[in-house]
Parts: sequence; structure tokens; C-alpha cells
Amino acid sequence: MIGRLADLLGQLAALPVNKAETGKLLVSGDHGIEGTALETILGMEGAGSAAYFSCFGKLIANPGKWPFVGRIKRPPTDPVNSLLSFGYSLLTNQVVSAVQLVGLDHYTGYLHSSVYGRPALALDVMEEFRPLIVDSMVLTLLNNRMLTPNDFVAEAGAYRLKNEKRKVFFTKFEERLNEEIRHPLFGYKTSYRRCLELQVRLVAKQLTGEIDEYPPFLVK
Repeated sequence: MIGRLADLLGQLAALPVNKAETGKLLVSGDHGIEGTALETILGMEGAGSAAYFSCFGKLIANPGKWPFVGRIKRPPTDPVNSLLSFGYSLLTNQVVSAVQLVGLDHYTGYLHSSVYGRPALALDVMEEFRPLIVDSMVLTLLNNRMLTPNDFVAEAGAYRLKNEKRKVFFTKFEERLNEEIRHPLFGYKTSYRRCLELQVRLVAKQLTGEIDEYPPFLVK
């Protein structure tokens, strides 16, 4: 997986992204981008995601108890995917709040398409935080035996966490948001919740020309 991701990053770094090199003006979203660099970037993102989730199941302490063949979104066809989807929904709401606080339009993104009802900018920003907040929390719940397969309900081929067990999920999610780390760019200790807002503010600064490049959120 690491080799595949490194290869994708190398291709991404070498990709021309300005109008002169692509011959077409890049547009926001995943519509009308055929033949542009953005189409290639989204393809790389999909390939990177597939490589990542192909190894995710190996991080689960008891894979026989929690089978995971890969990321399946709609509908989540196993308990692990249902937890990931649930966590991503909660994280999206947190980023939407941060985007609104900063004063940006969460429906207008730069990679995810801006279609009716989709919080595109929130989805763009949250990509950096999925593994740090949701994925790690899901692994904690499973590997520390805080949930069992009996805590899920299967309906029409889709799994969901039982209502009485959602409190456990909510509690761990809040704990993760409130966990403090040393910010990789600013150097002071702050919570992941605050980091979400800071990344949105960096997006705003890049859009307004206050900074030349958007610094990604990278932690060790």
C-alpha cells in the first residue's frame, strides 16, 4: 500500500494544473472536467482510497469477528463499514459548522461537486481528518471490544448500530474531537475540533490570496 500511495503522490506532484498546460480551465466539482487535470486528480484520489482500505482490515485485531473486504458506502454491508459511514456523517457535520463559523459557503467546493444539498467544501476539508478522527476511533472501538456483532441490526442488506449502543459511539467521537495535539503548523497544543476550524481558515486565506499555498494538515 505504501508503495502504491508513494507512486500516486509522485504522479500528483508531476501533474500540470494550470490552464496553459492543460488547455482547459479547471472548474470546481466532478462535472464538466473531462480532459482536465482535475479529472486525473480525482482518479488518483479514488485509487489512493482503494489502496488504503485494502489494508484497513489488517488493523482489526479480530478480522474473523469483524470481516472487512473494502470500503462499501451505500449501503454499508457490514458492521465495520456502517461504523465508518456513521463516523464520516458526524465528522461532516462538524466541518460544516467550522465552515459556517469562518463565513464560507459549505455548498461550494473545489474537488467535490457543488450539487444541490451536498456540503462540498466540508467534504473537501474533512478528507484530511477521516483517518485521524474516525478511522482510528473505529479501530479503538473494535480492538478494545467496546462493541460486539450483536450490537448491529441488518436491514435489507445494510448494517446499522443499534440505538442503545450509539451512546458509546458518540462518547468516543466527542473524546476524539476534544483530544489535544500539537498543531503541525502553528506549534501550540489544541484540540482536533479546533484544528478543523483552523484548516478552514487556511482555506479562506488561500482563496483570498493571503497565503500562496494551502498547507495540508499533516501529523506524525
